[in-house]
Amino acid sequence: ASGVGERVVSQLLTELDGIEDMEDVVVVATSTRPDLIDSALLRPGRLDRHVHVPVPDEEARRAILSVHTRDKPLADGVDLGELASRTDGYVGADIEALTREASMAATREFINSVDPDDMNESVGNVRVTMDHFEEALSEVGPSVTEETKERYEEIEQRFDTAEHELEEEKAGRTFQ
Repeated sequence: ASGVGERVVSQLLTELDGIEDMEDVVVVATSTRPDLIDSALLRPGRLDRHVHVPVPDEEARRAILSVHTRDKPLADGVDLGELASRTDGYVGADIEALTREASMAATREFINSVDPDDMNESVGNVRVTMDHFEEALSEVGPSVTEETKERYEEIEQRFDTAEHELEEEKAGRTFQ
C-alpha cells in the first residue's frame, strides 16, 4: 500500500510545481495528522506557510455550540456555557455530533411517549433538554485526548523551529 502513497505524493508534487507559473493561485491543504505529511511537500516553494489551528478553547466551543443549536428547539434549562466547559478536547465535528445526538435523544423520547394519533399536534412541543445533552455526552466523546494534544504541541514546535530556520536561511541569502 505504500506504493500508492508514494504515487499520490509524487503526483501532488508535480501539480504543485506547475502552479508556480500561474498567477493569483493559492493552494491550501489541511491535515489532522501533520506528523504524517511527506517532508517533500514542506520544502520551500511547495507548501510554504504552516498554520496551526488549535483545538477549540471553551469560548470557541461555546460559539460552536451556539451555531449548532441555533435551529434546535432548546428547553429553557439548556446551559451552553456549562456544556462548553464540559467538552474539553471536543472539536467542531464532535460538538456537531453532540448536538445531533441530543436532538435524536429528544426525538426518541417524544416518539416513545406520545400516542401516534397525537404526534402531529404535539410535535411542536418537543424540546431538547440538558438531560438529552447528558445522554449525548455519554455517547459522544472528544476526538482530542491529552496524548493527542501533546503530540500536536510537539509537532507544532517542530514546524515552528523549521519555519524559523527557513526564515533565517532566506534572510541570510537575501542580505549576502
